Amino acid sequence: MSSKVKESLANVIGAMELLNKNFEDQIETLRQNGKDEEELQKLVKGAMAMKDASGIYLSWANHFIERLVQTEGLEPEDEESIIVEE
Repeated sequence: MSSKVKESLANVIGAMELLNKNFEDQIETLRQNGKDEEELQKLVKGAMAMKDASGIYLSWANHFIERLVQTEGLEPEDEESIIVEE
């Protein structure tokens, strides 16, 4: 598979992980500053939705990368996936 594709996916994974961590950190900062817990729960739900959406996006990306590998005449192996399941 093209190293550009692998590199691009690795960049997306890193960006999504950082975004999710930054959401969580910001919510914790707001909590420590005494913000209303009911409002914070809305933010928590939004952050969880973003994390779930990230997982779905990465699952589809991995699926299409596997199809790309098959199209190139190679057989993908599960352990070759660069997407780490949590």
